[in-house]
Amino acid sequence: MTLRAAWSTPAGSIRVVASTRADGDFHLDGDRSGLEQRRRRLVDLPWTMLDEVHATDVLHVGAPGAHDGATGDVAITRCADAVLGVWVGDCAPVVIASDDGWIATVHAGWRGLAGGVIDAAADALDAVGAAPRRRALLGPCIHPCCYEFGAADLALVADAVGSAAVRGTTRWGTAALDVPAAVTASLAARGVAVAERLGGCTGCDDRWYSHRIRAERERHVVAVWREAS
Repeated sequence: MTLRAAWSTPAGSIRVVASTRADGDFHLDGDRSGLEQRRRRLVDLPWTMLDEVHATDVLHVGAPGAHDGATGDVAITRCADAVLGVWVGDCAPVVIASDDGWIATVHAGWRGLAGGVIDAAADALDAVGAAPRRRALLGPCIHPCCYEFGAADLALVADAVGSAAVRGTTRWGTAALDVPAAVTASLAARGVAVAERLGGCTGCDDRWYSHRIRAERERHVVAVWREAS
């Protein structure tokens, strides 16, 4: 069952949907005709989904559907009825929205978190003059219970986000990365709170796809848009 959230802002309503396995595969590299049909069934508006590469490149979506398929891990827009989609299979899909209608989406895997992808999104919003009052949503992603992680890379992420809270433990007792904690710490450093979460651990809950636990190629998506007034 598709998960949904909505926020009211002075600039209009922000709508968010998180797909599940029942909604099909949202991997960008596949049958584009089939992907477009699935996207339109989920939200019948023009979409932008980036070719995510675990980096920090930001694209400014100046019209609904602009930059669809372009390379990047952060998209921002203030256009009404422009859907921004983050397709993931364990990485964290993050939405940031400001009170004046700006929206940013972030594909936050461990490399992106270590590289400052949350800061890149916040900097992009600052650069366009987005209102400082912002809130965030975290979609389904892998949790520490399922995400065994090496000590060196764990230290890299912890140093990058400035929080030891990213260190967790798997169900089987080994060192793990806490992706939600890393996202929360990165956002908090920029004065943004995670106001809502949609979904849980992609490793534990097979409503979502997981590359790490089930070696699945398919991807689910979190999509956000601001409704036209």
